Amino acid sequence: MKNSINVLFKSFVAAAFLLTISLGAFANNNTDKTTQRAREAVENASPDDWYTLAKAAQKCITKGVNMKEAAEWLNKSLAIHESAFNLKVKGDYYVHNKLPEKALEYYSKSIRVGKMEDPSYMDADTQEKILSLVRQLG
Repeated sequence: MKNSINVLFKSFVAAAFLLTISLGAFANNNTDKTTQRAREAVENASPDDWYTLAKAAQKCITKGVNMKEAAEWLNKSLAIHESAFNLKVKGDYYVHNKLPEKALEYYSKSIRVGKMEDPSYMDADTQEKILSLVRQLG
């Protein structure tokens, strides 16, 4: 009886271990897929394609993966051209990294740049993010 319980326990531990490995591999495949697609987009983009760099960074930030490379892509994007879009993504990056003051700075700059490019520019999503951060910061 004791051997049966011991075998049953070992089988349970082995099954739990295999399940954990399987779930971990599945999660890594999702992460790898996002990172892989973003890298492919960046590799296929022209050297002055600021939008593709920012879009690739945005996908990684949204998924919470590959943050170091996403930051590099964002910095390159902003060096090529500052737009409302890539400034907003930089704000999202800072929110993800729990730097609300920096996020607020980039979201505000995003709105200013958008208005300079087009006086009728509206971005309710970014405005809502600014309001949320202002409330959070007190």
